[in-house]
Amino acid sequence: MNRFRSDAFKGGDLMALLRQHVPQDFDPDDFLIAGSARLWAGGMVEELSDLDILVRPGSRSWHRALELAFEHALSFGTAPLRTSDYTGDKIAQLYGGDIEVCETWVVPGSDTHALLAQAEVIDGLKYLPIGEVVAYKLVLNREKDFADLSAICGRPGRALDVERLC
Repeated sequence: MNRFRSDAFKGGDLMALLRQHVPQDFDPDDFLIAGSARLWAGGMVEELSDLDILVRPGSRSWHRALELAFEHALSFGTAPLRTSDYTGDKIAQLYGGDIEVCETWVVPGSDTHALLAQAEVIDGLKYLPIGEVVAYKLVLNREKDFADLSAICGRPGRALDVERLC
C-alpha cells in the first residue's frame, strides 16, 4: 500500500489488471480487495495509487502472487517483495507495485479469515467492508486517509460505524 497518492490511476485500470488474474491465478474465495479500492467501488474516490489485495494465508493464491511478483520484477525492474511498515510481513509487488498482495492486514489484531468471511461483494469481487476501511485509515493516520475519511463521511447512506465517526 502506497503511503502517498502521488501516482494516481483510474480505479478501472487497476481493476482490469486484477481481473486478468481471476480465477486462474487468484481464487475468488481466497482474496479480497482491501485499501481505498472499496471507496472507488462505492463511488467515493475516482483514483487509486495502487490496489491492495489480502489473500488467505498459505493459499494457492498467495503462492501464485509470489511467483507473479518475481516474474514482474524482471519486467518492471522492481523488487518482487517489500516488507510492510506496519506488520513486518512480506508484500508481493505485482506490476511494479501497482498491485500489492499480502497475507495480513495492517490493523492490529486483524484476522484474515474473518475479514474474508465478512467481505462485501461488489461486481462479483470481495472487498474489505467499509467499517474496516475506516478502521485502517484511522490506524494509519496519513494525509490521504484524512481526505478518504472526509469522502466517506460526506456520502449519503453511510454505514452505521461511519455515521458514528462523522
